[in-house]
Amino acid sequence: MKKIISLIIAGAAALTMGTAVLAAPETTTASAKPEPATLSFDTDACMKYIHTFGNASDTNLKVELADGGAISGRSLKLSEDFKDPVSNQYGGIYFEAADFGLDDFAGHTLNVNIKIDKAVNKSTDVLQLFADGDQWISSVVNTSNSGSYIKASVTVPAEVKNNKLGLSIPITDGFSGEVCRLDDVTIVDNYGVQIANIGDEDTSVAEAPNGVLSVLSTILFIILIIAIIGVIVWIVLKLVRRYR
Repeated sequence: MKKIISLIIAGAAALTMGTAVLAAPETTTASAKPEPATLSFDTDACMKYIHTFGNASDTNLKVELADGGAISGRSLKLSEDFKDPVSNQYGGIYFEAADFGLDDFAGHTLNVNIKIDKAVNKSTDVLQLFADGDQWISSVVNTSNSGSYIKASVTVPAEVKNNKLGLSIPITDGFSGEVCRLDDVTIVDNYGVQIANIGDEDTSVAEAPNGVLSVLSTILFIILIIAIIGVIVWIVLKLVRRYR
């Protein structure tokens, strides 16, 4: 009988330890979730921040959110459709300082994740990131780097009060199809402080797995408890029969 009691106590102790381990708060050393990009292009909220310029109407520049082919969520897809040559006044898109609550972009850097369509290289060697206002500043993006996302940036000197940051598309001889995609664009100041996300991040996909994992953890916990109880009962019954 002492052996039976000892086994029951041992089983209860094991059950208590298992319960404590599973019920203990989860700890992690993983780094915090990165700050969302200034423009994530996941929802329509970003569209009011995007302005077109130049020959955009002549080249039928189309700016839309696209599923698939994004770093995360959705991306901003730029496409053109025209046959006859147009003037060398290039078109494209830009962001305006006033939309972000700034007087200008002095000292700010525009960082862009851009994926250029492979067909674009046949029409132009480069696309251009630019800053405009008091002074024209540009940074070329080589179109031979196509088919996958690359990082590009343009910086406005602290003393230059430019109020526009954008992307220029120097295609003038006819083009039909996708030009490029932009995703997770950040604008940061001289101190590396990022302009906060404008409210276009879609968190639904990222948040969904957490609930699923929570349910699965609960189910596994219940199954483990039942299994431990079953083993204890089986051992007790076996020993009771032996010592009758």
